Amino acid sequence: MSKIDVSSLDVKLLRTFLAVFEEESVTRAAERLDCSQSAVSHSLDRLRHCIGDPLFVKRGRGIAATAAAVSIAPKVTDILISIEGLALQG
Repeated sequence: MSKIDVSSLDVKLLRTFLAVFEEESVTRAAERLDCSQSAVSHSLDRLRHCIGDPLFVKRGRGIAATAAAVSIAPKVTDILISIEGLALQG
């Protein structure tokens, strides 16, 4: 995994990543996020570019997280929890 382009990251990308990671499916992630599969795929493409890793690979009928995705998932969870905490501070 190369140096991450953090200037290109946003909360929506992180939420999309986490939904795909947890659901192990672009389709189910799209349903969970109430958006199209195309929107999820586009967000993943942007995130892949930022992270410098494919993040998910095809496995049978589904997808599997790469080692990089497994490594960053807890960090993304912590970031999103922190951001939600900021919203509660106001």
